[in-house]
Amino acid sequence: MSVMTTTERATKLHKESIVVDGHCDILIPISEGKMNIGERVEVPDPETWIPPPALERHPLVDFGAQPHTVYFGCMGQYDIPRFVEGGLTAQVCAIYLDDDKLGDPLRNGLEMTWHLHQAIAANDEVDIVLVASDIRRFKREGKCGLILGFEGCEALGSDLHFLDLCHKLGLRIASLTHTRRNIYADGCYAAEKTGGLTDLGKQLIRRMNSLRIVIDLVHISEIGLWEILELTTAPVILSHSTPTMFPNSDPNTIGPFSGKIPRPRLELPRDRAVLEAIATNGGVLGITWVCHANIDDVVADIETAMDIMGPDHIGLGSDLYGAETAPQGLEDISQVPAITNKLVQRGHSDETIAKFLGGNYLRVFEQVWG
Repeated sequence: MSVMTTTERATKLHKESIVVDGHCDILIPISEGKMNIGERVEVPDPETWIPPPALERHPLVDFGAQPHTVYFGCMGQYDIPRFVEGGLTAQVCAIYLDDDKLGDPLRNGLEMTWHLHQAIAANDEVDIVLVASDIRRFKREGKCGLILGFEGCEALGSDLHFLDLCHKLGLRIASLTHTRRNIYADGCYAAEKTGGLTDLGKQLIRRMNSLRIVIDLVHISEIGLWEILELTTAPVILSHSTPTMFPNSDPNTIGPFSGKIPRPRLELPRDRAVLEAIATNGGVLGITWVCHANIDDVVADIETAMDIMGPDHIGLGSDLYGAETAPQGLEDISQVPAITNKLVQRGHSDETIAKFLGGNYLRVFEQVWG
């Protein structure tokens, strides 16, 4: 009987596993009419591409993003051909509204939701995930399920009852904030001194529990994070982060976009309590790829989180957004199998790797969605 090589074992394991990625922003370029999710997108070379006029007024410019990233975002990093190549069983597609979209947030959020449903109607390879059993079924059928999420609840406007409507349209995961402050809570970089949840934010948490929407802790302030963990009656996720979302305290560290966004980093013992609390809650931390130098750095974060939280509480949270923040070896979502291969090489068991690839998310989804 022949013994499988490491590569053969990793290939077989990846093919058999349910693979879930916790975050992408692909709905932004789709809703802007820049791409068709069914086609493999190739973006032009940043060195030869000429930016269109007025791009300098885009909100991302204030964060130090290069014009190529501002315009193309995550195009060329997520699409159906890449989902297939990466072996994705389910991909979370987030609705995030830039500052210039906040004048009519409900309409803009619904517009992005409409585009998700249109993409699903036009492509047999994908379908919407409404219950956890859909993910298992799509695995059998060879499809990729798309999960509608909110990255910040600005898309609800100020009317909490619209959460019920969005749930009927497929919303299954939501974070209260992005980095800024809104009517529900403070984001993690809202001000020098951030607060927690507002009364409306606390009502929102209770309603999300009632509707069985998975609560995402991403981008919330540290005060808000603890308030949510105290309030919620269900497991949560932290969909795309390093082993902590909080800023690196080293002033010499250059963060994303020329240092204008703090680079999160695990700092012990400061962050151990947060990670242990998420594990105690039964939740999952999705490891982001953004702003790591290479795949080995990403794997190091995976193993750090695994050591602290255990193998039952980690998952994928790629959040790629432009070539300038993508790690070498993980430039787009098609390269998820490279992580599987690395984890096999590092001696992790098939059970642990399968949990990381999607089993842990699926457990939370089964508990929350039913």
